[in-house]
Amino acid sequence: MSEFWAALESIFFKDANLLKRFHTWVGDRGPDIIIAIITFLIGRAIIRFIRQMIEKVMIHGNYDRTAMTFISQIAYYTMYGVLVLICINQIGIPTTSFVAAFGAFGIAIGLALQNNMSNFASGLLLLLFKPFEAGDWISTDNNVEGTVKSIQFMHTVIATKENKLVYVPNSLLTSQVVTNTTTVNERVMSFSFDINYANDHHKAIELLKTIFKSHDEIINADTLEIGIREFAENSVRIVAYPKVRTEKYWPVFYEIMSQVKDTFDANGIDIPYPQRVIHVYEAPEETKNNIDLVDNPESDADVTKDEQATI
Repeated sequence: MSEFWAALESIFFKDANLLKRFHTWVGDRGPDIIIAIITFLIGRAIIRFIRQMIEKVMIHGNYDRTAMTFISQIAYYTMYGVLVLICINQIGIPTTSFVAAFGAFGIAIGLALQNNMSNFASGLLLLLFKPFEAGDWISTDNNVEGTVKSIQFMHTVIATKENKLVYVPNSLLTSQVVTNTTTVNERVMSFSFDINYANDHHKAIELLKTIFKSHDEIINADTLEIGIREFAENSVRIVAYPKVRTEKYWPVFYEIMSQVKDTFDANGIDIPYPQRVIHVYEAPEETKNNIDLVDNPESDADVTKDEQATI
């Protein structure tokens, strides 16, 4: 046995006293080492159990698979790191320096990647709480509207009607109003029609009701909310709120707009342009003469010279 320690000393330790101190430390810390090993084994079993419970809760809550895997991994390795620090501290190795170093490193990384971390955290929230999913039609406050193609940790990809892919940072989607129209079975269309003040608004409203009733897709045709909303600067504004199935919204919307234009044209209902009324008055003769004098001051000077010459 002594030969083994001698060989170990010649290979790993240049100083014989270092090996002796190691022997002494193992002898003194033997019970603590055993406790640390037992703590590690028990802690590892507890960590695995907690990880399984987290995954079960998230599966029951129908959370996104990507987010669920990521969160469970973060929780798993975080608990493992804490367990290792506890075991190291148990055998007498100070862990204060480790914690301080990791803390300083984390703060430095957080400051350097502040915006990215914000997008990352927002992406995680979107995946967890699911205000919208891939395939949903959404619109945002910054006039981005389209179908959600994918939700990633840093950004969300939205395909517009023009088939353009818009990459929206996730922090924007969690800090502004986002409208999701896919999650509802029915949608209300908001129509606003302007007619000339000289037109009969009763006739216009009846024509609109007839148009709405001609569409079987409109659910509330018999109880439709329709009427004059306001007297605008150049027109009488009529609003209507028909209700349709979500998947029929745009086809019905476009068809009604076209039909309203044709019907108004056929029945003499004008859709006014913005206009300005200008009143022209005939100026008195004296005012005209004064204007001529202002525009032609030389003629006034010539008249004065002629008068002086005559005198």
